[in-house]
Amino acid sequence: MAAVVVAVVVSLVRDSLEPAWTVVQWYPPPRFADETSLLAVLGGLLLVGAVNSWMFWQVLQGPADAAPLPRRALWLRRLLYVYVGWLLIPVPLPDEVGTAFDVVLWVPIVILFAQVLTRSGPAFRLILVITALASTVLSSVLEAVSPDSYADWAAPVLSAVSLALVAAGLAWFLMILIAQRRDGRWTRTTMVLGACQLAALPVTVVLNQLVGFPESVVLSDLLDVLVVFQLVWLARTAHELNRPGTAPDPEPLRSPRPLLALMVLAPLAVIAPEAKPHMTYTWLDADCSSIPLFADTPPRDRRRVYLCLAGNGRFYENIRFWSAGGPRVADQQLLGKGWKSCAAGDGKVRAEALVYLCPEVVARDRPDLLLTAAQLRQREARERARRRQEVADEAAQYVSGCRDPWPALRTSRQVTAVHLPTDWDGYHIFDGRKASLEALYAETIESDSPLVARRGAAMVSTTLEYGATCVTVKVLRTAPPIRRKGWDDVVDADLVLGSGRVYLKGRGIKVGVALPKAGKYRVRLHTRTLDEGVGEDLVVVFPASRSMLLPEVTTSS
Repeated sequence: MAAVVVAVVVSLVRDSLEPAWTVVQWYPPPRFADETSLLAVLGGLLLVGAVNSWMFWQVLQGPADAAPLPRRALWLRRLLYVYVGWLLIPVPLPDEVGTAFDVVLWVPIVILFAQVLTRSGPAFRLILVITALASTVLSSVLEAVSPDSYADWAAPVLSAVSLALVAAGLAWFLMILIAQRRDGRWTRTTMVLGACQLAALPVTVVLNQLVGFPESVVLSDLLDVLVVFQLVWLARTAHELNRPGTAPDPEPLRSPRPLLALMVLAPLAVIAPEAKPHMTYTWLDADCSSIPLFADTPPRDRRRVYLCLAGNGRFYENIRFWSAGGPRVADQQLLGKGWKSCAAGDGKVRAEALVYLCPEVVARDRPDLLLTAAQLRQREARERARRRQEVADEAAQYVSGCRDPWPALRTSRQVTAVHLPTDWDGYHIFDGRKASLEALYAETIESDSPLVARRGAAMVSTTLEYGATCVTVKVLRTAPPIRRKGWDDVVDADLVLGSGRVYLKGRGIKVGVALPKAGKYRVRLHTRTLDEGVGEDLVVVFPASRSMLLPEVTTSS
């Protein structure tokens, strides 16, 4: 009841019927509920919640301590408790299965009722069994027959038969109340509650006739609370079975076993099996544009992600996927293939998709697939830092052996570093701005020169596939003399170094040297191979002018 009150307050605050309706009725509100007055419906829900709370209080009270029950009375109590649970707890079953279960459970209850009640003669108990079975089994059979199969003359006849069966059910209930009163084991309160349930059906019909649509839809849902009288009556009947009666039990009414078997199996016979299994194809319409990692996917969405990955056909070997004019693959086929791989590990499904079905199996061989995106970024960052440190340590071992290739050309702005080429990759000379490198990458430059420049960046090619190259950078205020002797190539190019510094970046090399000022500079590259796997480069940077320049200048095309 406290939960109901809190839900009603939340509905008032949010101006929405959904919280209170869901807590009280255990299912979302009907479509026309919003067209009814909110305060009126909330008042009805508050009343329904109070009645339901009283119902739980009555149902959950156990039977009083007493002498052991006879075998039939004990089984009647057990079946009554099971039937109360069946009515109280919503079970998502198909209509045909639910009807069959209800009949199979109710038939032995009515038979045991007739055998347990005292002070009722054999004829009275026989009428009890016949009316109960007619109203239960025959009604289920009529409901199972499709109306389209009726002939024109049969419709009114069947309608009259249905009405007669309803009357038979009411007659059975009235006879049970009379028999309880004669028996003496049940209290007056229990019988009054049974009488309230007997009057609930006509009350519901009359109210629905008086109230117009759509209010009657909401009212019908609220009037479902009247079933509490049946639940409480059944529970109290089971509770009070062990109270002493006023007369000894008469000779029990024994029913022929073949008749009981026929009554139980007849409703099951009218339930036809499905011709084909119900297949779904949700992966065809699913949005598979963004596939999150397993650890970042909520559990409720993991099956949908698996269907997206498996449905595109890249993760299976021996399954024919849907194509234009071919058979479609259902969700159940994809899931079946996945569960089979989970159980047998046959490798028909790639681990990237299988992890969304059975992560505990995939984790044995691929624990990395269970990491979050943040954990993967951290691991990749640690791996990059480790590789950079390895390269830096390797370069530090070589730099001590590098010497100044032009000691006579002195300057206070110079630095020596080591470039470690792999697979012929070179290094860059630029002004430290990322945009300068992007502009260089954006152009397709074809040149045989080891120095290719584009505005603020230049690419230096290497003659070594693997090894080490000592790179010395000298920044001068004036152009140095041209010196070719001892060098394999000497080329230069113009660079616009707008940051006031010149940077060299490559594998193992990341250095910067300050310039006198920002502006246009000339970069002269001297390169030579000293030994197999050992090279030496000299990079001279000086302000651009027309004096002391090489006659052949390499620039970008």
